[in-house]
Amino acid sequence: MKRLAVVLLSVLACKTSASYSSQSGSGTTSPDNHGKPAQYPDAGKPGDPAVAGGTAATPGGAPAPCVTAMNGESTSVFGGRVVIRLPKGLELAEQNSFLAVATSPQTTTSCGGVIRYAAVGFFQYPGSAEITGVRDHLMGLRGIPTDTIVWSEEGSRGRHYTAVYTAPADSKTGAPETKGWLVMRDAPNDKYLYFAMFESEPAAFDGLKAAFQESGRRLLVKPGALQAGDVIEAGPNDKPKPKPVTGKKAG
Repeated sequence: MKRLAVVLLSVLACKTSASYSSQSGSGTTSPDNHGKPAQYPDAGKPGDPAVAGGTAATPGGAPAPCVTAMNGESTSVFGGRVVIRLPKGLELAEQNSFLAVATSPQTTTSCGGVIRYAAVGFFQYPGSAEITGVRDHLMGLRGIPTDTIVWSEEGSRGRHYTAVYTAPADSKTGAPETKGWLVMRDAPNDKYLYFAMFESEPAAFDGLKAAFQESGRRLLVKPGALQAGDVIEAGPNDKPKPKPVTGKKAG
């Protein structure tokens, strides 16, 4: 656990606790090519409702629930090491070589639901720690008191873990109630644990959950993609510098 704290504390706790503690704020301005998604062969077809978004008629003639649109292409981060398909409109900015966060604290999806926060990253798995212990530590670094989180819909297999989490409003910090989807997974012959988390206000979560789960399923890892800079170390006084996603093709 100590190594995990050293690796993530300066970039995750300081930055993301601020986003959890505020209900709104100004987004990060990025270049025109920021977050340009990479080509990925299984991204879906343009006519697929899961890709196109909007509503469709049911056999009985009633409109079907709006399906949040997904990007037709996947986004590549960390030099191609991680590829993920994101809800349409959501963009990531690399804070360093092992953490990328949403460029804006408010991303409105095709169905109107607002994504408050999103992050993708990885870190060296801390020894023989239980997956739920790693989960709790990660959420603590996220800035949410772990003793207040309610977990549901949990699923685990080895070091693969998914769950819904709900955090109440915090009167001390002014943080609003939030609900999110967490995915953690490892990769074959790889010492790192990879994660993605997506959050919204509780009222919007049910409409966004399918999109969050789709992104989790499309969290793909290519362990051999990084040859240089593979050692991830960070000190508590390190100040991360935002780095635009370059949109390298996933091949």
